[in-house]
Amino acid sequence: MRRVWCRLLSTGARTCVSKKMNDMSIIDEDRIRLSIRAGNGGLGILRFNGLGGDGGNVYMIGQPNLDFREMRKRLAGSRKIRAGDGQKALHTKLVAERGEDAILHVPVGVEAVDAETNVLIARCTRPFHRYLVARGGLGGCRDNQYQGRRGERCVVDFHLKLRPNIGLVGFPNAGKSTIMKALIPKKTIKIASYPFTTRKPQLCYVRDFDGVTNVEGDDEFTLSIVDLPGIIEGASLNRGRGISFLKHLQYSDVLLMVVDVTGFKLSVSPSEPFRSALETVALLNIELERYDPHLVRKPTVLAINKTDLPNGENKAAELIDILRRSEWSASLSEDMRPQRPLVFDALIATAAKHGRIGDLKNTLRSIYAFIHPPSDPMEETPSLHNNTRLV
Repeated sequence: MRRVWCRLLSTGARTCVSKKMNDMSIIDEDRIRLSIRAGNGGLGILRFNGLGGDGGNVYMIGQPNLDFREMRKRLAGSRKIRAGDGQKALHTKLVAERGEDAILHVPVGVEAVDAETNVLIARCTRPFHRYLVARGGLGGCRDNQYQGRRGERCVVDFHLKLRPNIGLVGFPNAGKSTIMKALIPKKTIKIASYPFTTRKPQLCYVRDFDGVTNVEGDDEFTLSIVDLPGIIEGASLNRGRGISFLKHLQYSDVLLMVVDVTGFKLSVSPSEPFRSALETVALLNIELERYDPHLVRKPTVLAINKTDLPNGENKAAELIDILRRSEWSASLSEDMRPQRPLVFDALIATAAKHGRIGDLKNTLRSIYAFIHPPSDPMEETPSLHNNTRLV
């Protein structure tokens, strides 16, 4: 069985795994809401200083290869997680037993967020590690007049955020899926000439890089790439379910932005404005920085697609010339100027429909290798970005 070199989707760490990965996964579900209740503390006995048992805690444990569909199946239709209450003290047993903990198995990469306050409770980044979601109440003792305290209760949203090496982002019908197909020609990826072809995030693995020597003869350099449904203007405010897609870019190593060289118009309706390719880049920049300012600091490659269309190559050359300038957004109206314009690591003209993507694949590999230099495969170095955006 071959080993695959990549930054693991589950842990965010670069390591070596001795198992074959699925070449393609479609993410059907990435959020589930549950009612969580930790156990109450048991009653104590004042006269004999009897100590009530503490209430049980609620923990989540990251489990590799678990998805939300399987997680829901294990819950068997229940949306409630309950820990056990602490036992009350007895004359014959002055130190009562604590309540039983409740364990919730979740996919690695899940964030538990309080649904009411939008406060992050815990972030599951390591497999088989316990993360506290709700703490049980203190058992009856002198500090609480021997009256057991109530355990924590809350409604929690469990969000899965993918951790791909490369995150594809663009407006609908820009050709993201076609780019992905060109990067992974052996895979069956749905492609059509209408917007919103991609309905759910799909994760694939890019292999067969030029000039990459396999380690120990059988290892293979691999990068994970996620193709997200197209976002639209206002995505950072959840228009078109934009937040559900943008969140999967937070832990990506490299952003691959795709724009149509001929521009973009969401629909034929007169109320929908036409956007040039430059305006499209600026608006994508704005949506990224509004959702999470950290996103525009990531290494970013721009694929200017559909250069096979009439005058496409000339338009792409003009756009590349503009975007190489530090003040590339200066010619745009003020409402289209991002506060922090992207500095692109590479600008590549593509005609992905015909498989022409230039040196895009090896450019992505080179950028990834620069930010993640080779290290001892036996050393795990999980990294956790200090992102402020929770959902």
